[in-house]
Amino acid sequence: LLVSKDFGKHLLEVEDLLQKHGLLEADISAQTERVQALNTAALKFSELEGYQPCDPQIICNRVNHVQTCLEELGELAGKRRKELEDSRQLWAFFQEMEEAEAWIREKEQILAAKTCGRDLSSVLTLTSKHKTMLGELGSRRALLHQTMKRGEQILAKKRFSPGGIQEKIREVRLRWKKLEEVTGLHQQRLQEALNFFQFSAETDDLVAWLQDTYRIVSSDDFGHDDYSTQALLRKHRGVVEEVEKHRAAVLALRKQLALLAPAHVCIDEKEQGLEKMEVPEELDDVEVVQHRFESLDQEMNSVMGRILDVNQVVQQLVDGGHPSADEVCSCQDHLNSRWNRVVELVECKKGQLGAVLKIQNYLLEC
Repeated sequence: LLVSKDFGKHLLEVEDLLQKHGLLEADISAQTERVQALNTAALKFSELEGYQPCDPQIICNRVNHVQTCLEELGELAGKRRKELEDSRQLWAFFQEMEEAEAWIREKEQILAAKTCGRDLSSVLTLTSKHKTMLGELGSRRALLHQTMKRGEQILAKKRFSPGGIQEKIREVRLRWKKLEEVTGLHQQRLQEALNFFQFSAETDDLVAWLQDTYRIVSSDDFGHDDYSTQALLRKHRGVVEEVEKHRAAVLALRKQLALLAPAHVCIDEKEQGLEKMEVPEELDDVEVVQHRFESLDQEMNSVMGRILDVNQVVQQLVDGGHPSADEVCSCQDHLNSRWNRVVELVECKKGQLGAVLKIQNYLLEC
């Protein structure tokens, strides 16, 4: 039992073996007391004077032999416990990593299904939930770091180093990095949505004020006597003051609008990067490029949402008969054509990457 090489194939099995080993250690402890009592009794026969039923040296040799066997048994039990505890540490590491992967998958599914809200209230609610998730992410990051550190310690011991520890650490680390990237992108999209809906709310308030003001200043009522004309004049001066007060707000909204839709700059960077990207031939390099495309898909989804927002604003301006509608539509057409170019480049590079992967898999099968 003590020289067995069965150290378990998963955590529950190791726990069961440790429990059985504990019973064995208790049995050894009980037998130790019995053996020591027997040895003490046997040694008395080696000390008799006169008649001696057995050669005292034989008795001493037998006692020493039994004692040595008992000590070796204790050493074997200690060694077995150490090996089982090392095995438990190994399988606990794998189980914790599997739990971390399951947690990552759960959060990835949540993030994939999340929208950025349809109004200011829903965006604020989603932002609050996202902050809670960021807190969970921080706690899980610390636990994962500790688990990976224990895995590296297991590797350093070189006692139990089955293939898969480094691979598992590398795999989970990549998935964690991807989760953080997706989380960051979602947070960015939430902030953009928050800025957009705040901008929309402020714009709606401003439009309502402009409509009221326009109705006042476009009135044909100039008074019917000196008193009523003076009253209208005072009211008009108040309107002029209000216009001046709102001038800064209008300029701020214009600046905010410029910040809300820097879609051209996103697009320029991706187009240049895709044109320069070369599909590698080595399998390891292909996996790296694959990971980049996974991150790129998330970024493109974010940019696509912003482009849809821009198109919606343009449609509102056109429907409202904005005097610069033609210029705005021209910018919209240019933006959409650039975007379509980036989408074509992505599909082209993905096709090339898929072809390389098929060749690599074919070579591996051969």
